[in-house]
Amino acid sequence: HVTRNTMAVNNLTGLATPSRPRRRRPPWWQGWVISILIFAFIITCAKPPPPDEALSAPATNADSSLPSSSISEKKPYLAAGDVLVQCDLTTPFADESDESSAHGTLKITVHRSLAPLASNAFLNMVKYHHFDHNYLFRVVKGFIVQWGIESPKPNGGDNHKTKFPKVDIDPPPTNGDSISSNVRGALNFAGGNSVMGQVYVNRSKNSHLDREPGSLPFATLDEQSMSIIDSVYSYKEGLGQVKAVKKGDEEMKKLFPQISRIERCWIETDTE
Repeated sequence: HVTRNTMAVNNLTGLATPSRPRRRRPPWWQGWVISILIFAFIITCAKPPPPDEALSAPATNADSSLPSSSISEKKPYLAAGDVLVQCDLTTPFADESDESSAHGTLKITVHRSLAPLASNAFLNMVKYHHFDHNYLFRVVKGFIVQWGIESPKPNGGDNHKTKFPKVDIDPPPTNGDSISSNVRGALNFAGGNSVMGQVYVNRSKNSHLDREPGSLPFATLDEQSMSIIDSVYSYKEGLGQVKAVKKGDEEMKKLFPQISRIERCWIETDTE
């Protein structure tokens, strides 16, 4: 009765009677939508960075002062007694825009412990700069590349031709550990001895050269160096390369403009 009287009074005074609000139930699918959104948010936050970012990130911490060659270029493995000789090779008369012309640094591992006589003879030639400014005068595809004839030095340099003694042939090692064959990358003296001062590197397996009298290979070039050797331009033999080498640069440039040359050689590492 009190409630009815109160309502009556409210009606008389014009005041609205407060009504009790009804609670609406959420749609049945709303909970699923919220769960899916939360799950997607968690997966997005936990996703790793793209592959490119993940690989390039460490580079920002690298020492930018280091040359790229210090990372990409590796020195050949040197055993005890080995000596690493390096030679800069160019194609001096080629167009600078010709990227196909041979150029780079040859890495020659001299195996002194396996062939001490031939190795020491070769290293002595390097020390006396015999191979500096040397043209690769004999280039035979699939066979060998040969150099070692001194050419007149430019700009009035020392043109004295060094004479080298003929060394004895190294006996085969008793332990059987030897290069022992003219395989790809093996370096040997032309003519089987050091008296001419000429060397050749095998571009393929030339086992028939093992039967010729004289020394066996005493050094090896790594495959990166052999790729440079493979890019050297090949002139047909017997076109007067040797005579042109002895006359000098002008003759070589006129007759053999695509010929390659070793600019200088030096001993990089000596493990002894």
